[in-house]
Amino acid sequence: MLVGASAASAAANSYAGTNFTFQGGAGSKAKPVGVGFSEILQAKNNDATKTAAVLTHIKIKIYGLVSNAKKFPTCSGSQMVAQKSDSFCPAKSKFAAGLVNSFLGGKDLNASTATPCNPNLDVFHAGGNKLWFFFTTKTATQCNGLTTGATAPYPGTVSQQGKFEVTDVPLPTDISTQVANVPGLYGSLVKQQLKWFKVSTKVKGKTVFNNVSTGCLKGKRPWSVTFTSVTPDTGAVETQTVSGKAGC
Repeated sequence: MLVGASAASAAANSYAGTNFTFQGGAGSKAKPVGVGFSEILQAKNNDATKTAAVLTHIKIKIYGLVSNAKKFPTCSGSQMVAQKSDSFCPAKSKFAAGLVNSFLGGKDLNASTATPCNPNLDVFHAGGNKLWFFFTTKTATQCNGLTTGATAPYPGTVSQQGKFEVTDVPLPTDISTQVANVPGLYGSLVKQQLKWFKVSTKVKGKTVFNNVSTGCLKGKRPWSVTFTSVTPDTGAVETQTVSGKAGC
């Protein structure tokens, strides 16, 4: 695992433990195969007295993957806002689900006074090369009293850059620097676990998958995650890239 863009020793956060695992195989351009995968993103402040510097942007690049999302149904972000739920979304529009571990606190990121917030995270096809990311809770104790709909669904974009599929997710203020639109409430994400499903549908009698692999690189699948964070009390913005390779 490699860290670039800024020296890890000088950065506010470290991202050790960030990792991906893939299921489905390598495939090829001529014979692509459906792929599912799991991601673990982790952040930790290098100052043990503080929670993680607040993430404001995450960009993921994965070698050999191609999106077929346009062939799948979508879910409406405005309906999620209106209904404070995503339970109405078509089953095949749901591309991923998982759990986020984070802390809520003041701009000083004081770990001793921060409170845990551990919501579920669902990801849906939004259409137009976009995804919706939406936090849900089953009980009010999951996230310091916040419940489903306290934060709006936020968009990510999916694109192809050469042989890489790129998922680009700016994190809006209502989940980062002004959580649930409460001034002075900051969110420190420390772990995000998502399982990206191998969803299939039929198109003209042919089975199509939402993500397919068209190949690997020497038997491995390279990936990278670029994290952008802000330290609220100083305003310092930092970008780090963590890279690795996984089996196909």
